[in-house]
Amino acid sequence: MNPANDQISAPKKPSPIRQVIPWMFAIAILVYMFYQVDFRKVWKVIAAGKPLWIIGAYLFYCAVYYLTDILSFFRAYNWFNLRISFKETALLRFASYAVQAVNGALTEIMSVLYMLRAKKVPILNSTSSAGFVYFNETLTLMTFLAYCAFALPTANRILIPIPYLNISFWTLFQALIISLWALVPLWLIFWRTGLCSRFPKIRDNPLLLSFKQAALKNYLEMFFYRFSNNLISLGANIIMLKALGINAPIALLFACVPLMVNIAYWPVSAGGFGGPQLVAHFLLKGYASEEAVLAYSIVWSALFFLTRTLTGIPFLRPVYQAAFPQDSARKN
Repeated sequence: MNPANDQISAPKKPSPIRQVIPWMFAIAILVYMFYQVDFRKVWKVIAAGKPLWIIGAYLFYCAVYYLTDILSFFRAYNWFNLRISFKETALLRFASYAVQAVNGALTEIMSVLYMLRAKKVPILNSTSSAGFVYFNETLTLMTFLAYCAFALPTANRILIPIPYLNISFWTLFQALIISLWALVPLWLIFWRTGLCSRFPKIRDNPLLLSFKQAALKNYLEMFFYRFSNNLISLGANIIMLKALGINAPIALLFACVPLMVNIAYWPVSAGGFGGPQLVAHFLLKGYASEEAVLAYSIVWSALFFLTRTLTGIPFLRPVYQAAFPQDSARKN
């Protein structure tokens, strides 16, 4: 790959506006949340909690997350791109955690640029591998949401009718989950039979390279990594909730916890704050005081930020320099 093609195909850093927008959303959400409650009561809930339970549960989840996440990308890169060591994959992922904590918009761009410039993997090909990981993460989320949709007691469901549809919100939620799961076997059939050959533009799209190459066992292994991570996350969050005196239906937490964790990576969150507070507020409302729910989500976000930055910063420099050599050259 020559340098000219490198520069042409390489994505640019997100604009300053795009990098600031998640912080604006996060700050706005936090201002809204704290406007609703008395901060002294929030602090009182935190102070009355069991810190050893909270920290121990989160650190155990963190260790499992790091292992399963590194394994996910290690296997995906080796299946679909090139041979890369577990150690180098860990270096890349730990560096991404630090960036993720302060600048989520830059995270994936840094990863694909590292793979391009350090490993000579085309941008779309490494993006496809990441897409395979996140596809299975989505399947995991759908699994947890399905359990919530059908196992949550009727008394705890949102039964507000949807205007013009003559059905409740919960019925629509269940129908959506069933529809999404019905698409999964169709997706596998498309790629694992000759059907994809009838659509060469889709089949040969480099963004879909991983799905073209993936065998069923690849899906199963990746799903195992992502499901294990989310299951441990659920258990850790149940312990954290109980340590703060909050008791909510387990079936509801099958939806609340994965949504809260995943929204921490969306552009409505920054440093793990913002989105998680909003999700916890709306899904756990009624099972504890607003101060207790906010205390829980703030503690979770603080631990998210601290663990991501403290474990990621020591590995950040070599990955950042490889991904953005022009920035390093300017500093020198």
